[in-house]
Amino acid sequence: MVNKWIVHIKKTMKTMKSRGTYKKGMGLKQVIKEAKKTWHHVKKGGADEVEPAVDSVTAPVTGEGGRRRKPGVTKRRKH
Repeated sequence: MVNKWIVHIKKTMKTMKSRGTYKKGMGLKQVIKEAKKTWHHVKKGGADEVEPAVDSVTAPVTGEGGRRRKPGVTKRRKH
């Protein structure tokens, strides 16, 4: 499997060279910094793959069983 980060770096280097922003003596560090700005993490499995359709009969139930706490409220300690 191809590493998507490396592919993104190679693509970024190619675009930098075509635009003329790649400086020869700076090395790969400048390319990595530029690629970091445009990199977007994808879901596990990659963005190219199509997710299978899930029907409501076989779908796992989520969000049931527990009580939600308000954001910022911590659990009280018993002494």
